[in-house]
Amino acid sequence: MICTDGAKSGTFAVLLSAALFGTTGTVLVAAPLGAEAWSAGAWRLLVGALTLVALAVLADRRTRRRGITVPPHRWPAVGTTAVGAVGVAVFQVGYFLAVERTGVAVGTVATIGSGPAIAGAAGAVAARHRPDRDWLAGTAVAVTGVVLLGIWGTSGNEASADAVGILLALAAAAGWATFTTMSRRQIDSGTPSTTSMAAVFAGGAVLVAPALAWHGGGWALQGWGPLVVAHLGVLTVGVAYWSYGIALRSLPAPTVITLTLLEPITAAALGIAVVGERLSPAGVAGIALVLAGLAVTGRAAVRGAQHDAPGTVPT
Repeated sequence: MICTDGAKSGTFAVLLSAALFGTTGTVLVAAPLGAEAWSAGAWRLLVGALTLVALAVLADRRTRRRGITVPPHRWPAVGTTAVGAVGVAVFQVGYFLAVERTGVAVGTVATIGSGPAIAGAAGAVAARHRPDRDWLAGTAVAVTGVVLLGIWGTSGNEASADAVGILLALAAAAGWATFTTMSRRQIDSGTPSTTSMAAVFAGGAVLVAPALAWHGGGWALQGWGPLVVAHLGVLTVGVAYWSYGIALRSLPAPTVITLTLLEPITAAALGIAVVGERLSPAGVAGIALVLAGLAVTGRAAVRGAQHDAPGTVPT
């Protein structure tokens, strides 16, 4: 059973993680010359995985100091960890490749916008249960807002409908849904959320690390490079997915993914404040729709918790 307080804290936790995700693009603007998608993504996963491992070790030590014995089932299963690691790698690589082919706006919209639908469909099939109507309605409204905000929301967006790029974005969204679902299964089986996130991201980092050999990563040691890498790894992966894992303790995976649609609002706000972009009327409408959709989804999650979560999508 998901308690009401747990659903509320989980909603806050995932919105915090989404806000941190939304700082990624603005921070990359400040990266030294030579920084590009492949190497930035590899550094992000490597530093982020190390941060999550450190957080998991600290949490385990606190548990043991309290005299609590850690049973074997609390450690991630190899199978779900391997699948989750592949999901992390596919998400990272697929997203950056999609952005290269379609531009930031379309690549981000296609990835973030399709993630909730893929997660909801997968959860419904696996559980043989129809998604909750409020979740469907809230997700549809929020995704519509993401499309408006991402493609027509701010000045200077260059959108191109590249078929291969769109397919890569869909693959990235599937990877996102995969590692989220695998982590939720590990948490349901007794694995601490931070341990689960550390395991799948460490695996993903190992898979993506060879990109640094093919794409120069020396920029990370130049000028503001160390600060950029630290922000991307420690905050947008380490802290963000630590918080994301907390959300997965109390909310269904599709709901968590839908609530991360707050990310483009954060990105748009930073674009206006830092990069100097201007918000169009479509952007204002997009933000309003995203917030409305998230309100419906979040309320549905809390109401489901009050009734032993009927109608939510088990994962």
